[in-house]
Amino acid sequence: MASATATNATDEAPLERGGPAELPPELRQDWPAPWQPLWGPKRGPWREVLSLAARALIAVASRLPDALLRPAFGGMARISYLVLRRRSRTARDFLRQALGPEADLDAAVLQAWRHFFRVVVDTERLPRRVPLERIRDHFEVVWHEGARRVAESGRGCVLVTAHIGNWEAGSAIAPWIGFDPFYAIAKPIRNRPFSKVLQRVREQRGIRLLPRRGAMRDAPRVIQAGGSVGMLLDQRTRQKPVIAPFFGRPARCDRSASVLLRRIGAPVLLVACYMTEKPLHYRVEFVDCLLPEEFAGARPEEVAARINGVYEKMILKHPEQYFWLHDRYRDTPEEMPEESPEGA
Repeated sequence: MASATATNATDEAPLERGGPAELPPELRQDWPAPWQPLWGPKRGPWREVLSLAARALIAVASRLPDALLRPAFGGMARISYLVLRRRSRTARDFLRQALGPEADLDAAVLQAWRHFFRVVVDTERLPRRVPLERIRDHFEVVWHEGARRVAESGRGCVLVTAHIGNWEAGSAIAPWIGFDPFYAIAKPIRNRPFSKVLQRVREQRGIRLLPRRGAMRDAPRVIQAGGSVGMLLDQRTRQKPVIAPFFGRPARCDRSASVLLRRIGAPVLLVACYMTEKPLHYRVEFVDCLLPEEFAGARPEEVAARINGVYEKMILKHPEQYFWLHDRYRDTPEEMPEESPEGA
């Protein structure tokens, strides 16, 4: 459902031949949407070196005890805060909009950096330390009643989350709690060797991938076969956006969930995967369930506004676990435009 990291030293030959990795035998083996390579465009010897270096660094970090990881994350956060100043200023502006000027913005930006590094490392630690047969033991699931009914019915649906908690861990548990087959819509990492390893590790955990470009062509096929499609919709979209308020300011929003909800009748379940105090243990909360019959005739802006409102509740519950480092409001006005009588 977004970017991740992986360091498993596995044979990439099946991927080079153009086929998927072996799925866990406990899950469905059919592919409602055919396998597609989610490989980055940058290749060559230098990219191989960078891939190996990144994988080695994350592998080392994933083996450190928690007592050492905490100060390591703090040090990396302070370095990033000073070196990546533009990104840190972006986070300050976003936090000011959401939490108000009275918030301790410097501390919040540092925490955003710490949380980002923790997500990266924990995404690697989870498959290393938790075997698939025990993965459910690391997740507490809190159901919204509508979402539970959809999951138990076997009806195809859309899972929508945000960059809150550990969104990669949320993808990892989805096929094991009733959403199988599960496809995550993702954008490939630009480094081709790294993206190949990432795709293979994801598939070995039961997560199938749809490239973001062209995903709306394949998503209906998955849903009609009783599968689920995962989306991260809390970042600024560039293609055919709709404008809806997010923390009181207009934001460019993705219309994909609205299309699937209204055109093919797919329920949209909004879910967050929060980290807990216990390492590598998570709390999955289904917060809302949007049913197509409730939104018959609704405009995409209305659906986006509903999703944004749920996102705000998710984020404010644990603001220290949100990815504030994204430039959410670029290319949008500071206030929502007034609707004309024809658009009302």
